[in-house]
Amino acid sequence: MKKLIIHSLFIFSFFSLLAQTKAPLIFKWQDRFVTKNIHKYIKHDTLIQTSAANIHVCFNKDSLKPYLLLLHGMGANARTNWSNQLESLSKHFNLILPDLIYFGESTSDSKNYSVDFQVEQIREAILKIGITQQLNVMGFSYGGLTAAMYNQLHHNEVIKLIIIDGPVKFYSAQLADSLAQVVGVNFIKNLIVPSTITEFDGMKKAVMSRGFPATKRLKRKLLTYFFLPTKQIRDQQMTYLFEHQATYQNYDYHLDITPTLLIWGEKDGAIPVSVGQKLHQAFPNTTQLIIYPKAKHDAHFREYKKLNKAVIAFLK
Repeated sequence: MKKLIIHSLFIFSFFSLLAQTKAPLIFKWQDRFVTKNIHKYIKHDTLIQTSAANIHVCFNKDSLKPYLLLLHGMGANARTNWSNQLESLSKHFNLILPDLIYFGESTSDSKNYSVDFQVEQIREAILKIGITQQLNVMGFSYGGLTAAMYNQLHHNEVIKLIIIDGPVKFYSAQLADSLAQVVGVNFIKNLIVPSTITEFDGMKKAVMSRGFPATKRLKRKLLTYFFLPTKQIRDQQMTYLFEHQATYQNYDYHLDITPTLLIWGEKDGAIPVSVGQKLHQAFPNTTQLIIYPKAKHDAHFREYKKLNKAVIAFLK
């Protein structure tokens, strides 16, 4: 039962942000668990002040290992999103795990919701902690788009790129809302950050390949303490992305010159596998595509052992 609870919390927490007050004990315990987990494998944990943000970042600096920047998905902090990758990948790489701005412990007063802003502030933080070497970059979901944008803006600093279930180039508001409607939710915003039990159930159907037992009472707690505290800012982020979708669709993200691994859950109901397939078709000479048939929008949880091996093989 303990393992089931932990796994269930991990699954939905990449779409959630731990509320800072009044959270039930089990949610606080879950965050303490992943915090302790990251400190097993990552030595440094600091807050870096950049020109327009405060970036919380955990990292290692072993001179014998290459660097791998990990960019998490919408709603999570880094330590929760990448909990299943830490042990395996830290053996081979210096991991850099920032909380994206407006997530976890990274903050900004700028109200800038562009992906470009995320990239520039994170890059500035990395340089401030003295990492000037080229990086491998891996991102999941919203972090996958951020990883692609990092390559768009600074491809000379990127060795290889990995995108996991990312809304890159071939994704639109129309496609996103149509996917939400398949599971009974009107708009993707309400799927990503649900505010009702119906929307919560739709989110589960779309993104989780393994369900977990949840009473209405538990669902209300999840809505109250995980989703609703972040709904306003998540809505603003998604609104920005869709208002500027033509810009993000027009970028090639230098995928024609950067070796790129694309990883997708075949049953992903939030960012469909067709996005990954179209990316591979557009850049066949520089991309590889791995599809996990049983996974939805949770491949790095559902198939973490296979995914970790694939990432190591690709980067090594």
